[in-house]
Amino acid sequence: MHSLAESGNKDATRRLVAWLEELTAEQPDNGILLVYLGSAYTLASRDAFIGPGKLRYLMAGRDCMDRAVTIRPEDPNVRFIRAINNYHLPTLFNRRGIARDDFRKLVDQLSQNPGCLDALTSQAIYYYAGLCFSQLEEEQNARNSWQKGLDLKIDGPLTAKISQELERLTPTAAGP
Repeated sequence: MHSLAESGNKDATRRLVAWLEELTAEQPDNGILLVYLGSAYTLASRDAFIGPGKLRYLMAGRDCMDRAVTIRPEDPNVRFIRAINNYHLPTLFNRRGIARDDFRKLVDQLSQNPGCLDALTSQAIYYYAGLCFSQLEEEQNARNSWQKGLDLKIDGPLTAKISQELERLTPTAAGP
């Protein structure tokens, strides 16, 4: 249902929010449920009309995801969902730094335990971490992150995006 909501299905988003609100009422300290509820709220914000309701959903989403990371700070799934959501928020909400910190921690977690997440999620982490590093002008970290994403040998859209990002970087001293 989350994937349907992500794809823009407003009915799926409404049902997802209602379902997750019910589940989190029963399990208020379940970090996985909270992070998904927070994500669902940000999706509901996307779908809401401009006004106070839109902002309320967004703030509720932020608060749920932050609480989920507080409850499960070492859970890469929880941190990944928050990182992706924060990365995609408009910069005026001042969450890009949190996304960058989350992606940096996720890259560290993957280096210590490469099997902690599935390959597609790992590749997404390397892609977005590379974007974050690039924004911070940490070119070598960006290059390393994107290379790790390519090293996963996945044939998919992120592989093409990573290759494009690597091509945009200036050649290294050892390069051609």
